[in-house]
Parts: sequence; C-alpha cells; structure tokens
Amino acid sequence: MKPKLILLLVVVILISACTLQNAPQKKPTENSVPHTQASDETDRQVSRISRDTEAFNGKAGLFAKNLNTGKSIGIHEHQIFPTASTHKLMVALATYKYLYSEVSPDKKKQYDLYIKNMMQVSYNPAFYRMVRELDSRRPEALSQVLKDLQLKNTWIYSEEAFRKYGYHSVTTPAEMAIVFETIYQEQYLGKEMSVILKEALAKTIYQEEFPLFMQKGKVIHKVGSLPGMLCDVGIIDDGKDQILISFFTTSKQAEKQSSLYIAEASADLYNALRSR
Repeated sequence: MKPKLILLLVVVILISACTLQNAPQKKPTENSVPHTQASDETDRQVSRISRDTEAFNGKAGLFAKNLNTGKSIGIHEHQIFPTASTHKLMVALATYKYLYSEVSPDKKKQYDLYIKNMMQVSYNPAFYRMVRELDSRRPEALSQVLKDLQLKNTWIYSEEAFRKYGYHSVTTPAEMAIVFETIYQEQYLGKEMSVILKEALAKTIYQEEFPLFMQKGKVIHKVGSLPGMLCDVGIIDDGKDQILISFFTTSKQAEKQSSLYIAEASADLYNALRSR
C-alpha cells in the first residue's frame, strides 16, 4: 500500500475516534436503571408478607405506613373485622373530644383513670363505665367521632353491624389505622389529651404481637382479642422512623399461633417501610 494512502487511513481513524468520544451519551431509560439492594430487599419483604398473609390459617388483613415518607403497604386492608378491644380507642377519643371539658375536675380525674386502665390493661369494667358516662351525658359522641374521622366501615355498638357481621363493633385495618394515626398526630384532641393517651398506650402490659421483635424501638399499641380473633394496632418509633401498623386476624388455630404470626409479619412490615 502506498505511504500516502496509509497516512490518509490513519487520519480518518483518528477523526472517527474523536467524534465518537465527544458524541453526546444516550440517556438511559428508566427500565435500564438497576434496582438498588435496598429496593430489591423491600420488594422481597413485601412479597413474603403477601404470601404469608394469603397462607395464614384463617383471615388476615393489614395496613402499614411510614409516617415520615408516606409509603404504605395494604393487604385486605378494607376487609371487615370485629374491633375487639381496639374500640376502647374510639371511646377514649369520644371522651376527650366531647365530654371531658364539660365535667368537674374530680370527674376528669375519674375519666383519666378509666382511660388509663383501658389502654394499659384493657380493663373492661372501666370501659363499660366510660360507655355509660357517654350514653348518659353525650350519647351522640361516638357517632360524631366516626363522622369526624370519615370512617365509613366502622361501627361501635351497632345493631346494624350485628345483623350484617355478627359483631356489634366492627372496623377495617385501614380505618383503625386512621384512628391510631389521629391519636398520634395530636391535632384532633390537642397536645394535652393526646399525650395522656399516648403515654398510657406506651405503658401497656401486653408485650406480645408488635413489641415481641421490636425491643430496640418504642412501641405504643392497643391489642384486641376475642375467641378466634386477634388484632394489634400501633406505632413503632425507632427514633428515625415512625411505622404505623394495623393488623387484624380471625382464625380457628390457637391464639399463640396468631400472635406469633402478627409479631413476625409486623417485623417484616417495619423492615420493609423503614428508611435505609
């Protein structure tokens, strides 16, 4: 090959290389962006929670939400369940919102004690006394709380609910989550009443379900149980994230098995929603 032709080819190759190097790079599509390890792990956790929920020996529904990020997970969250003792939360809200300001200081102390016993040890006699107080002084208070919070599928001591579902008090995981978030955020009751209620919930004697695998975080929660039914609703606060969980189950299996299932699944929900 002639020297001039060789030189020409070299020049062409060099120019082409420079052109390719300086050409604008094609923007990758969203589909080409790989998942991070954190998002992959979250996807795996959500899939496992969903599989375990569907495989549960009975009926299970849940709603969970990171109150900082707004990210949430719901599985059968609109399904109707009996409230069990979580209806004590509604009675506490009705008392502090619509009755507390109208009574004497001595009555207020009495109500505080009733509510403390309802939240900490789920003391039913205190609950019935508080319900009688509401019925005699502000019979519309419980219904008004339901309206205030826009709860469409929650009934407390309702004959209609009993006819439809076989229980006088029913709710859904999503709606009971609204109730607990309302307490936690302090806007509905104001700071003073909300703090009283949250402190009582934080000192509950019940350390199964949510607290079982959450020893490093603060847990405020309310457990409910009936024959063949177990639920827990509350917030896990690790100092960085506040994870709201509302978990309801019905089953013919032993309560200990349902309790362990809720504890394990709630730990998975916490890990799936917490910040990395």
